[in-house]
Amino acid sequence: MNKGDIYTVYLDGAVMTVCVLGSYVEELSGEEMVVLAIINQENMVHVPIEDLNTLFPHKHYLN
Repeated sequence: MNKGDIYTVYLDGAVMTVCVLGSYVEELSGEEMVVLAIINQENMVHVPIEDLNTLFPHKHYLN
């Protein structure tokens, strides 16, 4: 799993779309953990990459 990967999974009897936000190693157990965001398909927006500079000017956000 890589940051930004999107998966459709079957969880607790429901189909969900999730995005990998990041990962880390749990300090106490040493177990690798993944941070996921649940995506509602109805709210997903596809934007041309050229339009991102207009939506998010480089001076106003950090990654």
